[in-house]
Amino acid sequence: MGDVPVARREGVPGPAAGGVGPGGRARYPRPVAPPVDRPSPAAEPAPTGPALAAVVFDFDGTLADTEWPIYERARRAVAGLGADLTPELWGAHAVGVSSGEPYWHALAPLLGLDIDEAAFEAAREAVADLPPSRDAALITAGAAELVHALHDRGVPVAVASGSSRGWVEHHLERFGLRDRFDVLVGRDHPSVRAGKPAPDLYLAAVAELGADPAEVVAVEDTHRGVQAALAAGIGAVVAVPNRLTTQHDLTAAALVAATLADLDPDVLAGLVPPGR
Repeated sequence: MGDVPVARREGVPGPAAGGVGPGGRARYPRPVAPPVDRPSPAAEPAPTGPALAAVVFDFDGTLADTEWPIYERARRAVAGLGADLTPELWGAHAVGVSSGEPYWHALAPLLGLDIDEAAFEAAREAVADLPPSRDAALITAGAAELVHALHDRGVPVAVASGSSRGWVEHHLERFGLRDRFDVLVGRDHPSVRAGKPAPDLYLAAVAELGADPAEVVAVEDTHRGVQAALAAGIGAVVAVPNRLTTQHDLTAAALVAATLADLDPDVLAGLVPPGR
């Protein structure tokens, strides 16, 4: 018997492609499976870090350098009364005190002055050659950049200040930042019964934000402010001392930074306790 012809199907190679096996059977190349597309490691979703629910800033001395012009006028007034008011004394007794709360009764004896607070305030108002803090205060280094970065990241931003809401709004308008803040809480907020170190200001801010305080970071410049934030259950506090609070005890803060320029949204998010 002669060779048996091998039938060819269209698109299937004949014996020439694969040869002839035993018994005259045609051998065809073993089909190769097409490559499977697998996502590259770069395409894998990156693990998400801790959630940063919001950032709440103190205002005076933290976002705005209002404290130094106030000190300069007080120093000039005290000099006119025959005493020397150092930055250390003013920072220890007057900085971080909420609006309307007394401080002069503790400071006056240290200055050797036997006058009441009303007389001191009159002397301070009489200083005519220095502009008031309301008009002269500058924004602190890195404040605008940090606030804009948080806003761009979608992180709500608030203020919890011992000053009045009107004072805070005035300066934020001057700095062109008012529309970047979701919540402003001042000492005149209806739910605030006591200033820092009581937690009232932070509790009011977090309540208006609708945030879990454990997922919030506070930014403060004073010992009283750090204590207020921690008493409100804030997850982490960053301390950024100013020229008048470098001697404050800020050891309870999770991080102490030289200026707001040292901070960014990732640094703040990294301070939120894990597992929230």
